Amino acid sequence: MPRPIVPVALLVAFTLVSACQPAGSGRNETAGKPVHCTVIVDGPKKADGAEHIDGRARFRCAEPGATSLTLKIQLQKESGNDNWKTVSAKSYTITGKSTIAAELKYQTRLASLSCQTGTFRTVVDWTRTSKGNKEGDNLVSGSVKDPCKSLFTS
Repeated sequence: MPRPIVPVALLVAFTLVSACQPAGSGRNETAGKPVHCTVIVDGPKKADGAEHIDGRARFRCAEPGATSLTLKIQLQKESGNDNWKTVSAKSYTITGKSTIAAELKYQTRLASLSCQTGTFRTVVDWTRTSKGNKEGDNLVSGSVKDPCKSLFTS
């Protein structure tokens, strides 16, 4: 008679294990690790086919996306002696699945300014909220002199 007990015990154990849900699967939104987001700042450049300068932030978050990702993008112009003045700024709040991008792909947000001479840089302050955890940083691009000027004109 002890033989039928082993298959029944295995069946019960399998049923219990298969009923488990991974952390963060809907039962408790704060369970598990926060979603990872990558944010990159690009130096200012002339927009393709337009007469303005774009300061660009690129981003992507892992599935299922961040609760929120806030980007504050600034185009700054050097005003002498390593002093920088914000000449254009734009803020974005992106939520949930809108924060996701395919692997090795990024989503983009911009701050723009009409073409002018000078030395410019892009600054991005970002904050990610996920599963009750906040993370952020301040990113500064390299400086670019006269981004609208063509390299092939004298």
